[in-house]
Amino acid sequence: MYCVRKHLLFDKSYFIYNNQDSINIGESSQKIKYVIPLNLHTIIDWKVNEENQKLEAFALIWKGEWRFFYADQNVLLRVKEYMDGKVVYKSLDPFYTTIDKIEANQLSSIRLIQRKDNQQVFACKEMKKVIKYSQQLFQNEVETLKQLSHKNIITLIEVYESDYQYSIILEYLKGGSLNQCLRYCKLNNCEIDIIMQQILEGINYMHTNGYVHRDIKPDNILFNDLGQFSHLKIIDFGITQKLDIQEKNKDMKFGTPGYMAPEMFIQSYKISEKVDIFACGAILYQMLTGFKLIIGNTQKETMENNKIFTKNDQILSKIKQSDYKNLVALMIEEDPQKRISAKQALNYLNLIKIPSHAGSLSIQLMNHHEPVQQIPNFNKLINKQ
Repeated sequence: MYCVRKHLLFDKSYFIYNNQDSINIGESSQKIKYVIPLNLHTIIDWKVNEENQKLEAFALIWKGEWRFFYADQNVLLRVKEYMDGKVVYKSLDPFYTTIDKIEANQLSSIRLIQRKDNQQVFACKEMKKVIKYSQQLFQNEVETLKQLSHKNIITLIEVYESDYQYSIILEYLKGGSLNQCLRYCKLNNCEIDIIMQQILEGINYMHTNGYVHRDIKPDNILFNDLGQFSHLKIIDFGITQKLDIQEKNKDMKFGTPGYMAPEMFIQSYKISEKVDIFACGAILYQMLTGFKLIIGNTQKETMENNKIFTKNDQILSKIKQSDYKNLVALMIEEDPQKRISAKQALNYLNLIKIPSHAGSLSIQLMNHHEPVQQIPNFNKLINKQ
């Protein structure tokens, strides 16, 4: 691949070389003039032809000035594909149009966007720079998703940064959240098992690679398609932590009351991957019983009840299935040392035998491609939120 730098009196041609950690531009592989590091400190802009909307050039800041490199659109698209998700782009406008807004909270907002060239739809998560910790939340999410690739973890597409906000382009999951599902549906044992297995597989993959999510909850479990429980993904990695890195902002709040492991409230305690297991146990309890594990009339009351949570027979008595009762008990242990790991929970789950007219669960999980349960009017219910 080659590109052209336009100068006042002449044009200079260069070759483009893709490396693992950079893109190099030069007269030859031995005479490199420009090195583009593939990290979040690199900002790339694009020049688009206003008449036909085709790419004309990419630009980078070099010695304090923008340098433009012109090339054929096919070359530019190949360069962009190689940089996607690895560097920060300056503007969404050349590539996307907004379809709709999905939701907004204090930290971020999500809108649906569509590619101009192929009409493919994605989710755009935006964080305003004026919000405290927005830069760290942005960097955590992007750096984590760059390292993790799993069928049960959302896929990072591209990253953008304007003067006032950060934007993360993610795959669009149109099936709603587990939280929305639990509001309107009563799950059977087979569906619970399929959902829990996928959550634990994603969590186990994260833990194996040295990451702890720290905010596992039904809102952060999304289904790929409406009514299909056999395809879900974990989202929201803003407060994900690498286990071998010390915490930076100690006063930054983590987790959601009702799903937080008790040790998360102890200032001096070093957080481990077991906090995700407690949250998974709380989700499993909710799916089995229809009740939340930890409740309160207000968020503050829920937080206080979460702090003093103690596992007891009264809580577990609401679970009628003895095998599941034992599993939940092991997952919501107050002492993280006694709490089982994601791998152990997966092994336990695989040993539970669930009678079903459709055959064994292992066969279902391997061969099941149709929706486990068709939910009437679920799309309308979701849109009411």
